[in-house]
Amino acid sequence: MKRYPTVVVVLALVLALPSWGIVHAQSESVVRYTLYIGLNDKDTYQQEITTLEAEEIVTEIALKYVDGFTRVLAKGAYTDDQGVVTYENTLIYEFIYVSEEQINQIMDEVLLALNQNSILVVREEVDCQFYTGAWEAAAQPSGR
Repeated sequence: MKRYPTVVVVLALVLALPSWGIVHAQSESVVRYTLYIGLNDKDTYQQEITTLEAEEIVTEIALKYVDGFTRVLAKGAYTDDQGVVTYENTLIYEFIYVSEEQINQIMDEVLLALNQNSILVVREEVDCQFYTGAWEAAAQPSGR
């Protein structure tokens, strides 16, 4: 019998979540594109422009084609054909609610602007939703 109160409390919490604003929006399936842009020059294998300049260049290019993104600075590493391990500063850009055509336009310009051989692009189907907070649910008239 001791389990009964616990089950009731858990059930009450689950049923209350929508009114708290925690689970009140439908998630939708979208494509997320993640670009990994190394900053070493394709000819010299060294970083020829500063990371800050590269961020500004890629950001300006991206905003010509999309409304927004998330940008992260990372340090990447790879082993080349001769077995040499190379480290390089890497820009990571994530995009949702964009088309493959927009991503290709961005990558075409970035390849030229940063003198790159390639950009790693990851395409994933993800579920997402915008969380608007508990205040929205509290602001709704009762009975909705």
